[in-house]
Amino acid sequence: MSSLVQSFYQFLTHCEENRLSCGAILARCKNFSKELLDTMRFDLEKERPTVVAQYVFDASKGILGVIVEGQKLSDTHFHCLLVKDYLLQRNLLGGSLLVASFPESAETASEMLIRMIQEIKEPGVLGAIKIYDHRIEERQEEAASILLINNDETVTEFLRIYLQRKGYQVHVACDGMDGVNKYQEVTPDLVITDLNLPIMNGYQIMERIRNEAKQASKIVVLTDKRLEEDVSKSFAMGASDYITKPFSPTELEARVKRLIS
Repeated sequence: MSSLVQSFYQFLTHCEENRLSCGAILARCKNFSKELLDTMRFDLEKERPTVVAQYVFDASKGILGVIVEGQKLSDTHFHCLLVKDYLLQRNLLGGSLLVASFPESAETASEMLIRMIQEIKEPGVLGAIKIYDHRIEERQEEAASILLINNDETVTEFLRIYLQRKGYQVHVACDGMDGVNKYQEVTPDLVITDLNLPIMNGYQIMERIRNEAKQASKIVVLTDKRLEEDVSKSFAMGASDYITKPFSPTELEARVKRLIS
């Protein structure tokens, strides 16, 4: 077992035996020390005094581990955002972050952490937060795929997590050109795109998909544009549905399910 698992072993075993919830966060770090770890623990406890969390740094692997007691995935993800900001502000983050929760993400808490440690070793984008879910991985071969094209990081992250939890494979792109490239790579079952995008807007994306794809995917426009001319143009360009912001994620998923099924 790794020192991270050893450090958390007793607590993880307790969670498994009693089916208690707990969140797990792993982050690749640099220039870390015990003193910095203690300071970080103190600072985050002040920011979230009602949250009980344990912090361990594995110097041999350069990985920070955080166990958040009694937290589900959504709450653990929020805590991960705080950890990310804290590390970035102090130039301590050395790569991506991985977040999960037991029992939502895996059958056993200890297995979840071991698999997360294996995954976090892979190179990642600095500051990127990935959701670990072994159950989703097992379903991915049969799951429908969605390409989400949006330059709003908050909306993208929220929808990615939400749709993954519903069992979909989710690919993301931050601008129009990236969206077209990702589309050509994965040929998703459905595309969710904004109209206001850098480099290439939503209309141009729909035109590219319509002209280049052998079998065009279903397209859902998700935008703050409410003018009738935008709605009409989107449907004329090949959109299957049009949703305006602010939106209900439940309604969005229901429409996605209807289009894919």
